[in-house]
Amino acid sequence: MQHGESSPILSTSARKLKLLSSQISGKPIDHAILQMQFSEKRVSLTIQKLLQNARHHAINQKNLDPSRLIVGTFGSILVKLAV
Repeated sequence: MQHGESSPILSTSARKLKLLSSQISGKPIDHAILQMQFSEKRVSLTIQKLLQNARHHAINQKNLDPSRLIVGTFGSILVKLAV
């Protein structure tokens, strides 16, 4: 099962966003959130909030197991959580 989450407003270039998304792609969601907390990039705070929102929705609305949530990227969707 998958759960997608995206943000319509990101004040950064696609190139910079790709660098951050490649840093967290394929990692567990908790590790990715922690990675964004310690990132010095300005947009990392927005990505961190997006990850936390996606985690919350996947757990509470889709009843997914939090220990099995993995971050992925797909086109314009930054966060795709897979089980």
